[in-house]
Amino acid sequence: MVAAVVAATTAATGGAIQPVIARDFPDPAVLAVGSTYYAYSTGSSYNKQVWHVPVQKSPSLTGRWTEVGDALPELPAWVNKEGVGHGNVWAPEVAARSDGSYILYFTARAANQNVQCIGVALASSPQGPFKPVGSKPLVCRPEDVDSIDPKAFTDTDGKQYLLYTSGRGRSTIWLQQVSVDGMTSVGERRALIQSDRPEEGNIIEAPTLVHHGDRYVLFYSGNAYNSGKYFVNYATSESLASTFVKHPGQFLNKDTLGGAMTNPGGQDVIPGSKHDYLLFHAYTGGESRAMFASGLSWDSDGNPVLELNNVAKAPTRRAP
Repeated sequence: MVAAVVAATTAATGGAIQPVIARDFPDPAVLAVGSTYYAYSTGSSYNKQVWHVPVQKSPSLTGRWTEVGDALPELPAWVNKEGVGHGNVWAPEVAARSDGSYILYFTARAANQNVQCIGVALASSPQGPFKPVGSKPLVCRPEDVDSIDPKAFTDTDGKQYLLYTSGRGRSTIWLQQVSVDGMTSVGERRALIQSDRPEEGNIIEAPTLVHHGDRYVLFYSGNAYNSGKYFVNYATSESLASTFVKHPGQFLNKDTLGGAMTNPGGQDVIPGSKHDYLLFHAYTGGESRAMFASGLSWDSDGNPVLELNNVAKAPTRRAP
């Protein structure tokens, strides 16, 4: 079981893993550009002002992160900005485009439909400011209830996709091909996995898709983000058109972290030279969800292995 490997690796650290961004920084998404890493999070309060998409930058995943500002200072007209909690932006995702610009996918509540939808914004710099595109969301399906947690994926053949989660009561992670510019859906979406296990509490979310070796590995978070039972797991498939099979058990949970931090999830994966890296958030006390970084390697069968003791070896970016 991978869970046993994770527990052993945690013990080898000789102490609890420490956050790399210690302030509230939920649902982190990290993008490497030249000599710099850029990290984005769900909206949070900075100096008594709410930043819709906080962005920080650093030359190292574990190095000194610097606050840059709000990557999405202006919200599109379709976003519901009335009432407590409205105007909130969740789970941003930023990807580079072939023309040298950058695309931001984000989740917000649509005023007309009164459900969470996925919007698009563009910028010439990874730190923004991103400007919303279009008079309506890219993904908005009231029949599915909420559409949340967008994540970009480019396959080995160059085709581009957007993953996201929808539904209440029984959630589904979807794969939707998009155009080269990332702004138009192509063909029909495909359901990859659903919440069908008791420990998931009818919730799976935060999809992150990786192509490793001859397999596709879909990381996801399960259960409610503040339940005390939130965790990360993964599912694998030989192709995007084949069935994704969930790994038994849980890949990362509060026990993995020695119980010091709770509700780890909202993960992202960053490729490295010797091994890869898993970024995730976890509660460190109160309502704050800090960002953590861990090593991520792969066993002989192509399964991911969490290496918390490799967190200090996260690379420093160097200009090409």
